Amino acid sequence: MSRPAGRFLVLEGLDGAGTTTQSRLLGERLRAAGRRAHVTAEPSGGPVGSLLRQVLQKRINGGAGDGFDAHALALLFAADRLDHLSAEVLPRLAAGEDVVSDRYTLSSLAYQSVTTGDAAWVEEINGRARAPDLTIFLRVRPGMALGRRRGAGTTPELYEVDAFQRQVALSYERAVSSLQAGGQRIEVLDGEEPVEVVAEAVGRLVATLRRR
Repeated sequence: MSRPAGRFLVLEGLDGAGTTTQSRLLGERLRAAGRRAHVTAEPSGGPVGSLLRQVLQKRINGGAGDGFDAHALALLFAADRLDHLSAEVLPRLAAGEDVVSDRYTLSSLAYQSVTTGDAAWVEEINGRARAPDLTIFLRVRPGMALGRRRGAGTTPELYEVDAFQRQVALSYERAVSSLQAGGQRIEVLDGEEPVEVVAEAVGRLVATLRRR
């Protein structure tokens, strides 16, 4: 008898929306319920993801000595996603583990659609990425997200610019609607609620998935 496949769960939102915290808490909740769960993130820990993290942290520049070309970055994100899937996500799902990812395709559709100005192309280059069983979008106002980032005291990354984040917030809304219309299950939660309230809401949504 083959082992039941795990469930692929994704947390999405602006920088500062709480995706990392909620991914960790969801992993803990699943394990406490007796599920095997693996928490991961994008950019991944693989070779392409490691390069992307250095770009986001502004530790390396493009070939011209300044910023990377927006389309080149979009391709790197798409390449990292496929590598992440084949090397980490799909094997764990096949082994019966639930996989919780902090960011996935929706992030590219939101962020890279703004940077490249070509949402259709960004969707096309991510077309081979497996759809999650459930994506949870934590809706947070850009001003609130900015306050959280500043409160964390971390060094701002490439995309953590207030004006840009306002554009991304609108892009997220468009991308969510587009994927929902295409049949993907994307649920929207108020990410401005207290951490424990959001965590409970995330748990309730995951509980509605058919058990595998």
